[in-house]
Amino acid sequence: MTSSTARQVLIDTSVYIENLKFGRFERELLTLPFLVRCSAVVLAELWRGARSRQAKRFVAALARQCRVIVPNEGAWLESGQIVAKLADRHGYDVHKLREIHFDVLIALTARQIGAVVITCNARDFQAIRAVKAFELVCWLV
Repeated sequence: MTSSTARQVLIDTSVYIENLKFGRFERELLTLPFLVRCSAVVLAELWRGARSRQAKRFVAALARQCRVIVPNEGAWLESGQIVAKLADRHGYDVHKLREIHFDVLIALTARQIGAVVITCNARDFQAIRAVKAFELVCWLV
């Protein structure tokens, strides 16, 4: 695919973690038929958890090599509304709401650029998609 016709993808934190910890998805990641973009939210989550030198090098390289996409003002405002709907529907506690808020921002950022989200976190992203449509691919672990 050429860059003018290639689809874009945002890869969720869960995929990167599975690949870093267990080497899962290496082949799939290397052969994606998409232009990979990095969500600033995913990079923040990866930095938060990066403890080893290898993990820190990985996140730094990812941030340098990928085009970083940041949620716009509309995504931030809408994310609060979606999280409130999810709380009403599922009765999530405050900890779950904080956790899923990042996933909502990733989904809205993907919508913002017309990208597909690839995740291992099917349950949360499918719950979000029930409130707000976006393209989703779930990889099983």
